Amino acid sequence: MESRSNQQIAETRAHIKALTTEGESEVTAVRIARDQQENERRISQEVSRQARRRKLLYEAEGSARQNAVVAMKWSSLVDKEVAQELKAEIEAQREACDGIIEVKDSLLAEFRLELKQRDEEYVKALKKQAEDVDDLLEQMGRQLASLRQMHEEEVDEVETSFMQERHERMQAHEAEVQALMSRRREREESYLEARKHRIEEDQRRLEAARVQAAEDYSVLKIKLETEIQTLEKQLEEMRATYQLNQEKLDYNYRVLVERDTENTTTIKHQKRKLTRMADVLSALRAKHAREEKRYKQENAELTEDYKRVTEQFKDLQAKFQHFEESDTRRYRDVWQMNEEIVTGLMRKVLQADKIIHEQQLGLHWFPPSEQLFVAGRGDGGSTHPASSADSAAVSSRGSVDNDGVQRMLGLLCDEAGFLVEQKVLKLLEPLPVEEQNLLKIDSILKVLGVQGAADLQKLLSFFVADAESGELIHPNDAMKAIKAFIEEHQRGTRDSLGQSSRSLASTQGAQGPRGEEREFWERMSSVISGKTYRVWGALERALQRYHTLLTSRSGVIDEVRDLQQQNDELKALLNQYLSSKINEDLHVPPTHTIRLDGSSFHGG
Repeated sequence: MESRSNQQIAETRAHIKALTTEGESEVTAVRIARDQQENERRISQEVSRQARRRKLLYEAEGSARQNAVVAMKWSSLVDKEVAQELKAEIEAQREACDGIIEVKDSLLAEFRLELKQRDEEYVKALKKQAEDVDDLLEQMGRQLASLRQMHEEEVDEVETSFMQERHERMQAHEAEVQALMSRRREREESYLEARKHRIEEDQRRLEAARVQAAEDYSVLKIKLETEIQTLEKQLEEMRATYQLNQEKLDYNYRVLVERDTENTTTIKHQKRKLTRMADVLSALRAKHAREEKRYKQENAELTEDYKRVTEQFKDLQAKFQHFEESDTRRYRDVWQMNEEIVTGLMRKVLQADKIIHEQQLGLHWFPPSEQLFVAGRGDGGSTHPASSADSAAVSSRGSVDNDGVQRMLGLLCDEAGFLVEQKVLKLLEPLPVEEQNLLKIDSILKVLGVQGAADLQKLLSFFVADAESGELIHPNDAMKAIKAFIEEHQRGTRDSLGQSSRSLASTQGAQGPRGEEREFWERMSSVISGKTYRVWGALERALQRYHTLLTSRSGVIDEVRDLQQQNDELKALLNQYLSSKINEDLHVPPTHTIRLDGSSFHGG
């Protein structure tokens, strides 16, 4: 049967635990509410930031289009000869510029209004946090007073029960009662000390949260002020540009008036010069007839030499294609084997990530798309080497399977024909049109420094306007693309000019599948995101702390078990001494002494 004191202790612990749990739930509710408000605030800020970014992008695009329209109209003003029309066009340009400035001013005013609203929201948030802190401190004070009062009441109840039990059991358990009381006081002190530490830790966290909120506000305010300053600076630059353009127009108008007078005089001189040049033309025509006859004979001889060299080059190209296909096939076999090994390892990693999310974190795990493991394989890489070989041989055969490359080469032949020397063009006149285009393309590629399939694909990337549809750029932009390719090609590493055809073919074969390999490793590296790595690290640290706590608890449990065992042994030994028959032969048995000590204690 359980003693009265143990029952009272159990009831006291239950009351204290219930009161402590209630207090902790109230504090936790306040913290959860603040976390929810903070989360909502951050979501709202992110939405606002995305909206501002979209507005800036839309304004930048609209401003760019309007600036382009204004810039295009400047060139048409030069052709205006009537002063009234020129003035009307200039006024229209000025109105368009004013419209652009007005849009930027409205966007600037909107951002300033939003900044002011953010300041007001921050002040309200500070007031709300101060109120929550005051409420939390008040609740903690009430809970602490209630807990202290309950402790005192429960201590009195326990002491009363121990006194009654001590009277009922006489003096047999005097030492045990004193030990229990001492241990209880120590536990109460340790509990109060731990409670004090928790209160101090909560206060420190609240102060840290307040400081962090102030720092976030300062950073946001500085960022918005910087954006405003940038927009104001851009506005001043645009105004200066418009002023400069207006001055240029005035100057150009005066220059045109002066040039009109000069052109009248120049026309008279040119008419006299034209008469003299007619005589020179007659002499040059006669000389041209003599030179043309001589060059036709020389062209026939060079044509025969060219046909012979072309046949030799075709034979050499066929041999090169055979060896390239063989080497590429062996390379793809080895690559496919290594790809299967890496894919298997990544699947094991995903299985471990699934176990961590579902068993350790208790979260839903969403597997990545299977396209990560199958994208880019195709039919084993047989198509890629063939297209690379065709692209490498385009300068000799004049045909290619890739429709985009064929269209690009046709555009080069039409727009970059000036890169072919005049001497070569004269030699090509007796040949058919297809062979003429083939030799023109070969000469143009040599001038641009295109030496293999990789360079050809690189050149194609500068001529593609839309990667999805494969549409090429406008012919008017061909020169810009050629200049950009030459600048990029000169910065990169390229093969030496004296490298042999076989060395060049080997280099082209090795560069073919590099894009596929890079794409495969990029896919494999993106299977596990950086956020998942951070979750793994946080979980590992939490489990290590949890393991340390369990180890500490295990040691405390063993210590309590040893103390209970010693207490039971002491009780059994005391009962054995008190119930021994030898006590009957003594003049003063130990039981009388214990009873006497107990009476004196109660009487005192």
